[in-house]
This record gives sequence, structure tokens and C-alpha cells, in this order.
Amino acid sequence: MKTLVLLQEYSGFKEGEEVDVKDEDVESLIADGIAKAKAEVTKHAEEEEDVADADTIAKQVYTQIKDEFKTEGAKLFAQPKEEGSGFKSMGHFAKSVIQGLSDPQLNAYCKSTGMNIAVNADGGFLIPPEYSTALLTAMAEAGVIAPKCQNFPVNNNLALPFVNITTQATSWTGGVTIYKPAEGVAKSASLPQFAKAELHLHKMTAVIYTTDELLSDSAIALETFLTTMVSTEMALTKDEDIINGSGAGEALGVMNAPCLVSVAKETGQAATTIVTDNVLKMASRMYSPSFRNAVWLIAQDALPQIGVLSITVGTGGAPVFIADIKNPLGPSLLGRPIIWSPHCQTVGTTGDIILGDFSQYVTISKAGQGMDVATSIHLKFLEDETAFRFVIRFDGQPWWASARTPKHGDNTVSPFVALATRA
Repeated sequence: MKTLVLLQEYSGFKEGEEVDVKDEDVESLIADGIAKAKAEVTKHAEEEEDVADADTIAKQVYTQIKDEFKTEGAKLFAQPKEEGSGFKSMGHFAKSVIQGLSDPQLNAYCKSTGMNIAVNADGGFLIPPEYSTALLTAMAEAGVIAPKCQNFPVNNNLALPFVNITTQATSWTGGVTIYKPAEGVAKSASLPQFAKAELHLHKMTAVIYTTDELLSDSAIALETFLTTMVSTEMALTKDEDIINGSGAGEALGVMNAPCLVSVAKETGQAATTIVTDNVLKMASRMYSPSFRNAVWLIAQDALPQIGVLSITVGTGGAPVFIADIKNPLGPSLLGRPIIWSPHCQTVGTTGDIILGDFSQYVTISKAGQGMDVATSIHLKFLEDETAFRFVIRFDGQPWWASARTPKHGDNTVSPFVALATRA
């Protein structure tokens, strides 16, 4: 490999950038006027060029990933770090890995951090912490449901206390009872009934193989590929567990939680339909303080039916669904935002429409640790591929152990309400 300076755009790189080119391509690129040999420069000039390269790469990566996530948060991981590992980006680190410890920068990086960074037994390396943390940040930006939950950073497990309340017949809060004694009458004491739930960190892992050509040819393409694929997949998997998780080796999803309230279909209601009475009755079963925080999660194939829901008023009607394109929250149903969610079941099945207050859902994550990321050049050595391994630790469940019977009425209420199957 030789380093050339580009005289025009080439293979995704801009004029003036330095690229590593295979020996057999050097002469043709120079002869065609595409590049020239890198001149000898002073150390100071090299540092200035590195800064210029970093700015260029940052802008390119940021533009590509921002288009993918549509969020300002993407720039958190697109920008190279001024301090830390010394690598311009995770893509540049990966290119150094494939060159092995013969790369002076990687060699210095491994020596400076001691035994914790180089796994010499299998040729593996831990990716610098700032890039693993940046991937976790990107995952949070890509998520929709998890950011709405109450997250607690923990070392391993969390004993989650909660008030064990199933009815508000004698107490609004579950155990604290208010008395109104006459003058001179002794006061009565209350004893709240507490319970405890255990949350344990479970691993979520992904392994991606990248070809050596991708590693060698474009650090920018690799950066975009890894960040987009891993962060999006991890975020969607976490959201899926929050909705549909079994609780066995993964989070307990609201659809499998004991506190879920399921609203029955209307008498004579046709299969695979959603009618106005369904959503009205779902809202009536939402715990009233939670309604102001609640969102609708709805399967996208239910849109044709949701879009025409209305309430008859005299000889006219009023819409239940509001498609307000000027509203930054987007469409709404009974005044609460709608999220067209891939985690909902198909229309007509329990879980196709959910009304939830996810501030009442608790998640835990590993304290002080971003995403655990490592790479190995030996695992797929014969295939000319490098393996990247990604691990996060996560668990979650609703804060409520069960639905509650209100003080005045018999229909239970909960922060999580779903519509039963219409078969």
C-alpha cells in the first residue's frame, strides 16, 4: 500500500485527500492525473493535514448518517475526537486493526493501555471507549419506545420497590389511609404494603462480518455501515422487548405483563376491524394520571381504519383521528400522539393497538459502560473478513405489578391498555 494525494474526486474521497492505494494501482492513478505521490512534509504540516482530514471526514459521515436517522444527535458519533484514542474515527481504527500491530498508531495505542486492550490470543482488539459509547448514543437516538421509559444505571441487578396496590377502595396510593377522627379521638396508623421486583441485566449481542476490501478502501463507508446497522438493529430489538418480551432471559414486555388491561371487542364487531367504541373504551381504562403521558402504538396496516374514526354528534360528526401535518407531534387519536409501530401485531390481533404510559415502565442498563465493542481479524481469516462484536446489557418491566380497581367503579385501570383480538 502507498499513500497518494488526490487531484480529483475518487472512490468517495475528495480532491486533496490522502488515500491508501494498492501498489498495482499507483502508477495508473498517477498517469491518469487522478493522484500524485505524497510529498515529504514536516511534522507540523502533517498535524495540520490530519486536522483538515478529520474535518472533511466528520462532515461526510455526519451527512450520511443524519440522513439515515433524521436527528441532530447523529453528530455525536460522526465527529472525530480531539482527545482519547488518537484515531480520527472508528472506521480509521478498524483500518488500523487489519494492518495489525505493524501500524505505529495502533501499536502505540495498545501499549499505552496495557493488557486490557489487546487480546493477542485471537488477534482481537477492543474498540476505543469513545466510539463504543458513541454507538450507544446512536442507538438511543434511533430508539422510539425505550427513551420514553424510566432508566436506572446499575452494576448488575436492581431490586425495584413498589407499592403493592390492587384496589383504591380504602386508599388512593396503596396503604396510606386518611382518617377523620372527632376531637379527642386517637389517630389510626397506616401501613403501606410494599413489594419488590428483581431486574437482572441480560445480554443483547450482535456480530457483523466486514470484508477486508471494505475495511481497506473506505473508512467513511465502514463508519456509516457499522453505526447505521448496529445502532438501528439494537434500538429496534430493545423496543421489541419492551412491547413483546417474554421476561425469560429478556425484558418483560407490556403485552405479557400482569398489569396489562385488555379491552374486549364490541358485540357483533366484524373480524379485523377497529371501531370508535374500541378506542373510547381503551381510553376509559387508562389510569387517569397516566393519560397525559400516554401514546398510541398502532400497527401501520390499521391506518385505513384509524383514519376514518369519528364520533356522531347530532346530524354531523367529529373526527377521533387528527392528521395534523403542522403538529410537531404528528397525528393524534383522542388528543394523544400516534406512533405507527413495527412492534404492534397485525390488525385484528391483540397488540395491534396499544395505549401506554411508558414513564411507568422501568429499564436498567450497565452503569458507566457504553456498548461493549470488540473486533477480531482471525475469526473469519480464511474468508478475508473481520468480525465486529457488539454487546449491551439491558432489562425492563412495568412498574405496576397488576391493574387497579378504582375507588368508584369496577373496571380496572392501568398505564398499559390493549385491544383484544377481533376474530
